[in-house]
Amino acid sequence: MIAACDQNEEESAAEAAGEPVFTAPDEGDAGDPQTDFERAEAGCRAAADALAIWTARPWADAEETVTGGGVATIRVIRPGDMVTKDYRTDRLNVELDENDVVTRVYCG
Repeated sequence: MIAACDQNEEESAAEAAGEPVFTAPDEGDAGDPQTDFERAEAGCRAAADALAIWTARPWADAEETVTGGGVATIRVIRPGDMVTKDYRTDRLNVELDENDVVTRVYCG
């Protein structure tokens, strides 16, 4: 078996014995202080802020603008709808009242 150039003797021996070899994670964007989570959250918050103007307006009027806003996932919540409580940074929530009027736009 040929060992990779960047493996040390312990890694080569462990691999030869069929044991798992653990290596350091790829640093990738280590110099970037903003994670994917933070970028998604910032994008959703910006969209929610921009789309807040649709509050108190009919969903039928707002739908095209909201869905074309560039947010990965949009969840429309009507009264009585069951929803999960998981927090997703890339999801825009649009709450409607019983008359399908937008009451709240937020991330999560």
